[in-house]
Amino acid sequence: MKIFSERKPIIQSNILLAGPVRNVASIIEDEALLLRRSLSDFNEVFTLIVESDSTDDTISVLEKIKSSEQNFDFVSFGNLSKTYRKRTERIAKARNEVINQVKNNPRYKHIDFIAMADMDGMNPLLSANKIKQCWTVTEDWDVVTANQVEAYYDVWTLRHPDWSPGDCWAQKDRLQDLIGEPAAINLAITAKQSPLHPSLGMIQVDSAFGGFGIYKRSAFLAGQYAGLDKNGNEVSDHVPFHHQLREKNYRIYINCALLNCSKYPESQEPAPPPPLKSSLRLIQKLGRSILGKRRFNNYLEKLLSN
Repeated sequence: MKIFSERKPIIQSNILLAGPVRNVASIIEDEALLLRRSLSDFNEVFTLIVESDSTDDTISVLEKIKSSEQNFDFVSFGNLSKTYRKRTERIAKARNEVINQVKNNPRYKHIDFIAMADMDGMNPLLSANKIKQCWTVTEDWDVVTANQVEAYYDVWTLRHPDWSPGDCWAQKDRLQDLIGEPAAINLAITAKQSPLHPSLGMIQVDSAFGGFGIYKRSAFLAGQYAGLDKNGNEVSDHVPFHHQLREKNYRIYINCALLNCSKYPESQEPAPPPPLKSSLRLIQKLGRSILGKRRFNNYLEKLLSN
């Protein structure tokens, strides 16, 4: 059973900034710098990037950063898509490599916290003051995750018994034959993307992410990410991981004051998806208006791969 303990102060703590990347050559230097600055109150900040499947100059840029930054490192898995066809499988493998490194690499034996981050333009509003505020709350958190200004977008990862108890896309699929695709998307996804004012404070959940999360070391090492369910369907890789943490009584929160962006960014688009079947064109139009083009394209890949 997990034993709750006082949070170690930021100034005495070492933190690892980590995350998976693909085709981020044009933005990763700025992203890493912004995120490291937001963590600048920690005693020491390390960075670990896990790359795969890039077709641009991402590897060269990572090598450049590594040569100039003492606490920066990266792992490249090369072309994972040959072995792991589905995107969520590849992301889960990348995040599990971070767990492996924290657990087994002597370089990270003194790490107290892990900041898992999307490094594709998701966190422009993060700052040292917002991170510091997470240490002033009274809630005994083991995982604290981000919020967005306009609306909380990441309902695929969200699990809360009343707000979002299950997979929103699976719910949409069940509803669309009953009430049609537009209404199904509205009920299963849009209606759950509520704005969360910072004054709402800390909301305890069973799973959340929103592009950025800070984990106590013991919590981070208490589970494994998975990108597929038992039937081989894609799931948000955070959900199985957080389920294992909750089984061990670790506490996960959305901090409504930890605002990382206004809304899901639409810059740095991935490659366009393959031509759509006619039955998916309406989903594309509605999904992009609701979720933003890039997030929807990721979800579209999920639909087309099943």
